[in-house]
Amino acid sequence: MNVHNSRRRFLRHGVRAAVFFGTLTRMVPLRAAGGAAQRRGKLLAAFVDTLIPMDLTPSASQLKLDRRLVAHAARIVNYPQLLELGAQWLDAQASAQYGLAFEALRPEQRDRIVAQAEASPRNGIPKMFFDRVLADLMSFYYAEPASWVGMGFESPPQPRGYPDYTLAPARRANGQAGV
Repeated sequence: MNVHNSRRRFLRHGVRAAVFFGTLTRMVPLRAAGGAAQRRGKLLAAFVDTLIPMDLTPSASQLKLDRRLVAHAARIVNYPQLLELGAQWLDAQASAQYGLAFEALRPEQRDRIVAQAEASPRNGIPKMFFDRVLADLMSFYYAEPASWVGMGFESPPQPRGYPDYTLAPARRANGQAGV
């Protein structure tokens, strides 16, 4: 790649970043007071439950991971704004595709929109929102003892470890492989 193309790409990304961060300063934060904040909370709960739905284990919002995510984001520069932009994007997609708010969609409709965020361009807001929230949620979720049942664990590996690691997984009474 020659120097001119590298400079153009640098300038193009710089302009995009300036526009992006310029819009952040004019946005209403996710934790704003009033009905809008309550609705954003419902949207975020619906989003995290789309990423980690209830099965044998509780969903992300049942473990209050949506609230934990907002508290975590508040300590990181620009993360609250990313949550807000991501929520706006989810809502815009839901409205455009189904004429409803994101939290009012059926699970399969939410799945389609979230899949669009996951498949979007790497440096775009939807993809950054999806990747960052998913990574943080997984970290929070698997730190919760309530999530361990679905993996067949009864406790964390330390300090006891897994002394039976050389044995084949045993069948439990419910027919699922155990650890």
